[in-house]
Amino acid sequence: MKLLSRLKAESSLLLQYLVVVIIAIFMVTTSFFFTSRIVNRNIISYGEEVIMFSAETLTAYLRAHQATFEIVASSIEDLYYNNTDTEIIEMELSRLAEIILRNDEKYRGFLYIYAIINDEFVHSSDNTAEWEQEPRSRPWYRGAYESAGSVFFTDPYISLDNNDVVMSLSRMLYDSNGAAFGVLAFDIQFSLIRDYVNDIHLLNIGYGALLDSELRVIVHIDESIFGSSLDELGFHELATRLRDGYQFDAFRTVSFTGVDSVFFSRKLFNDWHIYIGVPVEEFYQDANAMLYVLSGTGLVSMLLLCGILTFMYAAKKRSDEASRLKSSFLANMSHEIRTPMNSILGMSDLLLNSQLPEREMGYVNDIHTSAHSLLSIINDILDMSKVEAGKLELSPVHYDFHALVDNVVSMFMLTAKKKGLEFRFEYFGEMPEAQYGDDIKLRQVLINICGNAVKFTESGFIEFKVDILPDQNNIIFRIKDTGIGIRNEDIPNLFQTFEQSKTEKNRYIAGTGLGLAISKKFIEMMGGCISVESDYGRGSVFTIIIPMAAGNVDEIRQTEKFDNENSISAPQAKVLVVDDNDFNLRVAAGLLGLLDINAGTALSGKEAMEMVSNNEYDIVFMDHMMPEMDGIEATAEIRKLKGRHEKPAIIALTANAVQGAKEMFLASGFNGFLSKPIEIPDLVKILIKWLPPEKIIYTSETQIKIEETKAGNYEALDAVFSKLDSVDDINTEAGLYRMGGHKEMFMDYTRLFHEKLKDSYDKMAHFINSGDIKNFSIAVHAMKSSLASIGATSLSNMALKLESRSNDEDREYCEKEFPGFLKRLIQLHESLSLVFQTKDIVFEKAKGSAEFLRDNLVKAAEAVDNYDSDAGIEILTRLLAYDFGNEDNELLDNALRALKQYDYDGARDLMEKALRL
Repeated sequence: MKLLSRLKAESSLLLQYLVVVIIAIFMVTTSFFFTSRIVNRNIISYGEEVIMFSAETLTAYLRAHQATFEIVASSIEDLYYNNTDTEIIEMELSRLAEIILRNDEKYRGFLYIYAIINDEFVHSSDNTAEWEQEPRSRPWYRGAYESAGSVFFTDPYISLDNNDVVMSLSRMLYDSNGAAFGVLAFDIQFSLIRDYVNDIHLLNIGYGALLDSELRVIVHIDESIFGSSLDELGFHELATRLRDGYQFDAFRTVSFTGVDSVFFSRKLFNDWHIYIGVPVEEFYQDANAMLYVLSGTGLVSMLLLCGILTFMYAAKKRSDEASRLKSSFLANMSHEIRTPMNSILGMSDLLLNSQLPEREMGYVNDIHTSAHSLLSIINDILDMSKVEAGKLELSPVHYDFHALVDNVVSMFMLTAKKKGLEFRFEYFGEMPEAQYGDDIKLRQVLINICGNAVKFTESGFIEFKVDILPDQNNIIFRIKDTGIGIRNEDIPNLFQTFEQSKTEKNRYIAGTGLGLAISKKFIEMMGGCISVESDYGRGSVFTIIIPMAAGNVDEIRQTEKFDNENSISAPQAKVLVVDDNDFNLRVAAGLLGLLDINAGTALSGKEAMEMVSNNEYDIVFMDHMMPEMDGIEATAEIRKLKGRHEKPAIIALTANAVQGAKEMFLASGFNGFLSKPIEIPDLVKILIKWLPPEKIIYTSETQIKIEETKAGNYEALDAVFSKLDSVDDINTEAGLYRMGGHKEMFMDYTRLFHEKLKDSYDKMAHFINSGDIKNFSIAVHAMKSSLASIGATSLSNMALKLESRSNDEDREYCEKEFPGFLKRLIQLHESLSLVFQTKDIVFEKAKGSAEFLRDNLVKAAEAVDNYDSDAGIEILTRLLAYDFGNEDNELLDNALRALKQYDYDGARDLMEKALRL
């Protein structure tokens, strides 16, 4: 029982042992499989080289004798042409034979020359004996006649002269008229060829063999099968393959002697076949030896790993206990320190809002800043201790994913710009409207990584990229910088607690080294992962992967629903709203109207100055980015006014809720800021804080008014609203939420957006075509918040990317991406025209150049020629965003229709016609 209890307690260790055993077996198996294949492949390759070299060597030997033979034959034919008698020809044969024999090193194996000339037998040797009484029956003679002028190589045969095995070369002799007058031949000792083939080996094993033109065995280690053909030995299939010209490489079959073997073979020019045979056991002996070595290595490694796991398991148990005690101590200490620290912060806040001399106010500022820094360190320590103690858990909610990304991008766009850095934002895929998870911790991680990127980068850019991959069910964040980078040896410790990369470059940058450790813990708790790649001195890339979890939009609406207890009415309040975008101006004024505030409006900074100088306002909501005079400049001018006109609270109305924005706006004379698109709870908080208390009426009537309005006229709106709900780019639920659930207001402002849309995108087109990137940035910034207000989330994301790049003065990117954005805005305008029944609308497109049309038509034609309809449709759609004249526009439209119906020829003809115009 004790043993079972002990095993149960150590089940995780036993599981690790099992995993090690399985991995060891798997590694040995896979290693043997792949390495044996490599070894065998190398042996086969070596075998091919050996058989090829042997065949080439034997061929060269025979060809050398053939060349000599041709010279002798030509000499005899020349003598015969000169009417030389047979006796002199025989003497010439003797002379040539002596020359060949003197070069025996080159012509090893040569015996003698002989011939039949006009039926008379002549020989290079004096000892002619009687062995060629019937020469016409000999192989060399018959072969010469059958070869008809070509050199014939006989198969080995028994010489009548010395009963030795020889082979002969022979050829017909011809006179000047082409008439045959005899046959010339000379003999070669076959023993030299036999010895060479017998000496052939593969890796010092195996044997060589030779087959003649009739597939008879003429060289083999088993002399008992000499002269036997493959058919006689029972190898009919092998004989058939060789006759068909097959050459074998690592061909496995049973040898002539009944041994399972591997063969390599090559066919020679004279129809002989040379081959090498190796018994299978010897051929694979290296691979088998490797199996034994790998098995032994695997067993030793397995035992070693099990020992290491045992040691690590014991060390981990000790470490876990120590970590638990440390985390408990840190948690208790952090809580104890936070109590007096919060008191310090509270008191310093009170002092900051009191009237103190300048010197004392500086001291209080230092105290406040230092206390915040210390509290941030304490919070990091507390978070880390909670994580390590297992007390910190995720708090998943349904949250607005687009708002989270927009918040992070906005937070660092200005921060990077103030430091002289370019901030780039990119996203891939369709950004989800809602996700389910702990958005607070995810935002904390992204802010930490982006903050580090800005902190450790002195020049260059910061790139924030979001990839939405629904097929992989993942969302990937990539934060890239051109900062100081991280040394390779420091990367493994980067996510450890209280660790920082220690270099000369960052010695003056403060930090606890806890941020990345906490970020890693948070991401792992979400089921994701975080990694880093870095080039020291050139920058780093942090990659965060989290799983996608679809959220519920209705749950978000409920969570962020307007709180009745904070409902107010302020009919006596004097409020001014300043924005260069008429649509945003009307939205802000309308939302204030829900709270019984009749707000004044101004379309520019200059107009706002005039209105403030002539009226007394409690609050001025000032747009940040405006042409000519932006919000900061207008605020500075207003603050110069004396008397009652310098009193209004000025709230920055901006779509960029950036990190450090509060400090920037406060330093510029603002009292606070409100993010666009405006949400009613945030608006109410601003009004409660800055309106005179006597002008605020706390009541639930405002919300009741909204609910009554929502219930009042639905039937009249249903017909139009159902059409609006069918517009692809608009999410009516999101738009309604932006309007506080006020359906009629949403409809009115969407109609207003439609009326202003054409002028807005015409301005953007004008700015981009004239190269005015600054005003283009302002215009697309306004368009971003307008689109978000009516629920056009996807288009708002595109505007966000264009705004980010235009702020960095990336003109090339804006010129490339704007036509697609413009096309979708025009399509949205057309769809809204059907909803609101606007009559006789003519959509003016930006003028396109002939060069731009020609270049893109050539690309589209290439796509059609390759039957790539997707690429062709994309190019034609991009062209249709511009105006090239009625005739060209009609041709492009018809070509697009043809391509969508896969009529490639029709589309090609229409494009060619457009090119000719």
